[in-house]
Amino acid sequence: MIRINLIPSKIRKKKEVNFELHLLVGTLLFSFLLIGAVYVKNTKDIDRLRDQTALVNRQAEALQPVSREFASLERDKKEVSKRIGVINRIKEGRAVVPRILYDLSSIIKENVWLKKVAKDEGRFELEGRSLDNESICEFVERLSKLPYFTNIELKSVEDVNEADMTVKKFIVDGGVAS
Repeated sequence: MIRINLIPSKIRKKKEVNFELHLLVGTLLFSFLLIGAVYVKNTKDIDRLRDQTALVNRQAEALQPVSREFASLERDKKEVSKRIGVINRIKEGRAVVPRILYDLSSIIKENVWLKKVAKDEGRFELEGRSLDNESICEFVERLSKLPYFTNIELKSVEDVNEADMTVKKFIVDGGVAS
């Protein structure tokens, strides 16, 4: 079967142009609606984010006094910790000195006497006199057996005159454990 289009060609072209025009207008209208919807959504998002930012800023301002108080407490805590550390070091050192003096008095024999006892941070120095070298040697050996003395060294031994008598002057130094 053969179809014959009896509509004149001008009318046919007019219908095609009309359809294309409607399609263009519809596409433009849809594009403008889509752009408008995105714009409205973005505007609402921006307003919401501005409100949230303002709320967070107000909360931060409200917490400023708390933050300052916290920083102050942290400084106080550090200071107290430092003071406690000093007190603990004093307590540790407090027991060592009397023990050293007690032990020194127990190891000194008749022929040895001490003129000077000095203790600094972890070090000590003893200056003493003796009638003979053997007593000095025995004193240093006994001193080295004490648990809190380390690296004991006899620095010098020399003859000196004291009270019209020649005696041996000796110096011993070493480390003190806490």
